[in-house]
Amino acid sequence: MADEAKQLGLHFDQLSQSEWYVWMDNHVLGMDEFLHRKHLKKNGLTAPEAVIEGVSQLPERQEILVDFDDTLWLTNSTEQFIELAARSVVVAIVLQIMDMLKPWRWLHGSKGKHYRDLYRVRCGLWLNPMAKRQWQQQAKSLVDQYLNQPLYQTLMRHKGKVFVVSYGFDFVLQPILDEINLGSNLLVSSNLTTAAQLRMSGKAAAASALIGSKRVTHGACVTDSKMDKDLLLQCQDAWLCQWPESVEIRAGMSPMLPFVYLKKVKRPTESYFTRAILGHDYLTLILAFALINPYPLYTAVALFGFVIAYFTAYEIGYFENDNLGAKFEEKPKISKEFSLFGQGFRPSFAWFFTLLLTAPPAWLAAQGPSFIPGYFQLEGAAAFGAVYLVFISFVLAVRAVFAWFNRLTEKGRLIPMLLLQLGRNGGYLLIFATSTVGALFIVTCTLSKWIPYVAYRFGADRKGMPEHLINGLMFAVLVSLLWGQGALTLAELTSAPSLVILAYLGLRALIQLWKYKHYFQLLVPRR
Repeated sequence: MADEAKQLGLHFDQLSQSEWYVWMDNHVLGMDEFLHRKHLKKNGLTAPEAVIEGVSQLPERQEILVDFDDTLWLTNSTEQFIELAARSVVVAIVLQIMDMLKPWRWLHGSKGKHYRDLYRVRCGLWLNPMAKRQWQQQAKSLVDQYLNQPLYQTLMRHKGKVFVVSYGFDFVLQPILDEINLGSNLLVSSNLTTAAQLRMSGKAAAASALIGSKRVTHGACVTDSKMDKDLLLQCQDAWLCQWPESVEIRAGMSPMLPFVYLKKVKRPTESYFTRAILGHDYLTLILAFALINPYPLYTAVALFGFVIAYFTAYEIGYFENDNLGAKFEEKPKISKEFSLFGQGFRPSFAWFFTLLLTAPPAWLAAQGPSFIPGYFQLEGAAAFGAVYLVFISFVLAVRAVFAWFNRLTEKGRLIPMLLLQLGRNGGYLLIFATSTVGALFIVTCTLSKWIPYVAYRFGADRKGMPEHLINGLMFAVLVSLLWGQGALTLAELTSAPSLVILAYLGLRALIQLWKYKHYFQLLVPRR
């Protein structure tokens, strides 16, 4: 029957058979009666109107356990509290760093998710000790905006006991409950000691320990979260409902640090930083510039710093692209996270970090890797200043091209896209020298990225396009032409840096060719 329950009824997160059997042992019901008692549909959700009607028809003395966040309170109270604490730029920055590094995973492994809110709340309190007092002053003013009035009024008319059961923090919930006359009804909540343990044990166990499992079993519960499956299974009557008026809040996201917009909004489902920026752009620069430079290690480190600074400014173009798309395009290609996080991005903050992050690689490049100081016979601060100004000028030019790109119609973006791709790989020619083979490599890498974009803008699906194969073939053609014309010598082609580039191109092309081998089958006559 457990398997039947999973197939017919509750789409909870990996319900164990033991949970179903415990419930069935205590309540000798058939599946139809089980679902009827639970007021649950095949998708596991009940409409808000049905919840209000169902709760209003409960027996007078039946006790009700109601979730707080996104149920009685139409947002997440913990996020609201952290947002209040994170009004300081310092707090917001630390919270974003924590979200990127995820120390709860390092320290607690698979149980780390249960510690996330605890770490974030503690961080907010440590950096803003006045946050609790500020919350007590502000919480009352939020009631009119966030209290679920239909559910609240229905609960207030109920003659039985109403308990609030929440994973939220007691010092966050209590001021709100005091304001709405439910102050003494807080049964289950977190504190700075028990928060993680409560999430691991569940609300049903916590409530049963306080009022007895029999009262919980004979009670009713209302929640929006499938994490409360223990309550939904144990209570006699249960409603799982996601209220459309609920507002999602993510705290500490303004102002955004570099790469946060890219990760959270522009490419939320991709490992873009590691796959595209480091795995393609940075690797291309290493092969094209660092291997041939007399200072390969310095060059590699400087290039890494320049790439970080470059994409910090490049994110402004991404933000502008989404912002203009939302305003002017009929079907903008914008992730749903834009409405949630978009306002947290500040271009001025991105420019500040660009200027700041450019300084270390510019200083390092001026120590020898860059040809600029030698060409202009500069030393010390003058050498650093020259490299710094060249890179910032390059970034400003890229930003202007991106602004042009964002204001054109889709098919009109082909030329600025070519320039943007060239800037990502070839703009560093303004600072570092390379060989003929390195320059050809930059050109073919640029074109191998641009050609799929052109195809996409004219209706093709660029997913799965063999970019590395295109890159390798174009490189082979250009090298053959230059060698045939005497513009490329055998010595240049067989130098150690060139051989590394050739090996890289060849290997990536062969791997992709192997993946596409099924396309090389001969045609079979039609029968």
